[in-house]
Amino acid sequence: MALAAALALCVTAAAAHSPATGRAQAGVQAQPNIVVITTDDQSLNMLRGKYMPKAIKQIAQRGTTFTSALVTTPLCCPSRASLLTGQYAHNHEVLRNAYTLLSDKDNVLPAWLGRAGYRTAHVGKFLNGYEQATGDPAEVAPGWDSWFTTLGATRYFDYEVSANGKRLHFGKGPRSHVTRVINRKAATMVRRFTPAPQPLYLQVDHRAPHTETNANSGGRCGTKAVPENPGDEKRLRHEPLPNPPSFNEADVSDKPSFVRDRPLLNEGKLRKIAKRYDCALGALRSVDRGVKQIVQTLKQTGELDDTVLVFTSDNGFYFGEHRIARDKTHPYEEAIRVPLMIRVPERFLGGRPLVPLVHDQVANIDLAPTFLELAGAEPCVPESGDEDDADDSDDEDCRVMDGRSLMPLLRGTGGWPADRGLLVEYDGASSKGTSSCRYEGIRARGRLYVEHLSIPDPVTEICEEAEEIELYDLVADPFQLQNLHARADPIEEALEARLARLRGCSGIAERDPAPAPGSSYCE
Repeated sequence: MALAAALALCVTAAAAHSPATGRAQAGVQAQPNIVVITTDDQSLNMLRGKYMPKAIKQIAQRGTTFTSALVTTPLCCPSRASLLTGQYAHNHEVLRNAYTLLSDKDNVLPAWLGRAGYRTAHVGKFLNGYEQATGDPAEVAPGWDSWFTTLGATRYFDYEVSANGKRLHFGKGPRSHVTRVINRKAATMVRRFTPAPQPLYLQVDHRAPHTETNANSGGRCGTKAVPENPGDEKRLRHEPLPNPPSFNEADVSDKPSFVRDRPLLNEGKLRKIAKRYDCALGALRSVDRGVKQIVQTLKQTGELDDTVLVFTSDNGFYFGEHRIARDKTHPYEEAIRVPLMIRVPERFLGGRPLVPLVHDQVANIDLAPTFLELAGAEPCVPESGDEDDADDSDDEDCRVMDGRSLMPLLRGTGGWPADRGLLVEYDGASSKGTSSCRYEGIRARGRLYVEHLSIPDPVTEICEEAEEIELYDLVADPFQLQNLHARADPIEEALEARLARLRGCSGIAERDPAPAPGSSYCE
């Protein structure tokens, strides 16, 4: 709520429309460029003017901020797979960090947009485990025309990149900082591919503010998120941790066993969390500069007012809330709520005024349907892979997306479900002993209802079947301090029934074919 209020105060009118580009001069509403910027493990509370002023100025103040944006599976690979497919994880099948699980790997967003005439370009991190699923780690993933993708686990220095199938090594010098390299390459692609008759879809997937994995770049933030330069690191050093009522929660007796068994965080752990937090904020400074760099390049090419700009994160993260020192897979608000800002060219708003804030519940599964509507594209590829069959609908292989286009909300035209329920789901197959192994839940009517179906044994840490339930009133209890499951909340039965329909749902009524027998439409 504080974020929404702050953004509402600073929202200004959309930027003046620049001269039309070659595509717009054709006499029809041309397809826009689409640039999606995604961070890695960015908490919602990190999207503030103090931390990311350029992103807020360039996107939020000239676009729409979604105050209730969720990811349906709060983990890197499943979340990114949902962005690329418009589907819940139970349909694209990536419920944990493994690209190998993705169904129909060539039937994804960049392939759909490419078929609609787009140049598709990827910069930065791709889906976890992609390299293990290919014979050549540098191989370009299906659907991408231009490919500049970091290889291996998260490292801020001394890493490799696949540049259109060629492996490049970046060392330990300041110009090799991964965020700086990603920013530079993204701007280069914008400069190279715009303006042009062919619109650009550019997906920029940052490493920041994810902590380093089995690496130590040195300095105060080594092994954590590493800021690009000493100035970034010092600017937000000792920034106080957010201190909501859920921080180091005093009473967790109502929580599931894997939270209930956690001790209070001691001073040593709290100091580590605080350091990890301000290092992450420092690392986001260079992401913020990259947003401005992309915008400035679009201005230079005359394409800014023909470009959709999107900023989001793949999931949130914990910094001591509910006694969770570091994690992202729990289905609490800190993990499932993410930043989402979208700036849409004025001509795509249908002459309607800018909608600065949207409070309706939306999710990452809604991004692909939104992009397809803007592009005039369909979620289909040729059945045989032969482009000669592209115009024959009988030979098409189409995904049934579970998300909805956000354009009615961006235009303020209504038509959005008043009480939409969103599924949250996860199946990690294993656990470190401190988190749920498998759960399914629904967030609707200002409530979150979750069924934990597999939890770790407190001694062996082996996942075992279970049934532990959580229910929270997010209006009266936004910090999820009181589990209402044992209190016979009258809405629980209704949410349980809706969850039963959602857990196997597919598609949207009146838009998609009927789901398989025994299943249902998504909400």
